[in-house]
Amino acid sequence: MKTATIKRLAGSCFIGVIGVFFFSTCAFARDITLTPSIRFKQEYNDNILFTRTNEIDDYISYIIPALKIRQKTEVLDISALAEGNFFFYADESQLNDINQRYRLDGRYKLTERWSVKGRGFYLKDTTLNSQLRETGTVGFRQRRERVDAGGGLGYRMSERSNMDFDYRYIQTNFQRPSSVDTEFHQTYLSYSRRLKNERDVISVIPEFTYGTSDAWDVYNYNFDVRWQHPFSETLDLFFQVGARGTQQKFKYDRDNSNTLGGVADIRLRKRGETTSGLIGFRQRLLPDSDGQIRNISRLYCDVRRSVYQRLGIALVGSVYYSQLEEKDPLFDDDRWYFEITPSVFYRLAENYRVSMVYSYSQEHDLNIDRNPRKDRQRVWISLDMAFPKKW
Repeated sequence: MKTATIKRLAGSCFIGVIGVFFFSTCAFARDITLTPSIRFKQEYNDNILFTRTNEIDDYISYIIPALKIRQKTEVLDISALAEGNFFFYADESQLNDINQRYRLDGRYKLTERWSVKGRGFYLKDTTLNSQLRETGTVGFRQRRERVDAGGGLGYRMSERSNMDFDYRYIQTNFQRPSSVDTEFHQTYLSYSRRLKNERDVISVIPEFTYGTSDAWDVYNYNFDVRWQHPFSETLDLFFQVGARGTQQKFKYDRDNSNTLGGVADIRLRKRGETTSGLIGFRQRLLPDSDGQIRNISRLYCDVRRSVYQRLGIALVGSVYYSQLEEKDPLFDDDRWYFEITPSVFYRLAENYRVSMVYSYSQEHDLNIDRNPRKDRQRVWISLDMAFPKKW
């Protein structure tokens, strides 16, 4: 799919957002929350391209306006987001750019038993930071466009049981001709049942994914089991593990690959008046900009605490281990990446907050003997302001 097609899909998604909200506002003109917001951020970055040698430092200014809309009634729950990220480099002005993000999510109750849902997402950004967050690996800094859309049908079988069918389409295009654009089709079928204790929910989820690019076709089969358990009103567990089989067929002179493995998504969350926290582990397959399918394991945490009235502290961290799913005897690429981000924040008012943040990140390439490490330090201060309105 070419960039022009991506833009047509993005335009259709935006028109859909406006159309759905116009219809829903006319039909259910109540319970609407409109939240404009803006963030001002000033950052110092000592390695803006995240390289091993010839590191370049710079000061970066960000202006990030956003608009969120949500409407929730007994039969309709729909939300939308539009966000722009304008960033300006003090010295390397050729890197100045604008990131864009649009999202639409909705669910509509057709009858007492049947419901439909849909989602649309469009992203235009640069890959350096986003690829680190997704895969824990560093590629070339380049422009990227992504469309992520889908929908589903839900059926309430009884007071305790539900059945859902979902489809998802993901298309990613990169700026560099040497990068590999990808397209994925995913289908899910899930059966969920609430146990007699009225607390635990058990689900079984078979899944099929077909992906294609100029380099390969990939077929992935998953079977997952999910357990959701609230220990208390403030502590809950999300536990999903499964087995997968992956077949990768290459479109050039390379042997096809068949592998077996596991997937996992485990999260423990704590919510309190003064302290909140999340710790989790996730393992999954993702493509990078080079067209390689990677098996990525990620351990992460996010802890926040109010220490005195409006003053608070936070600690966010992630550790990644990334390796190629298809083992090539002539080429291997195993990497560790971690990032730790402590911060201090102060609430000026209910919807106004100022933050001071430090972040250190490091990548270690296990297949390089000489100078395998690259790292980066960032320091920034930000002001966040939101202006919610309900009617």
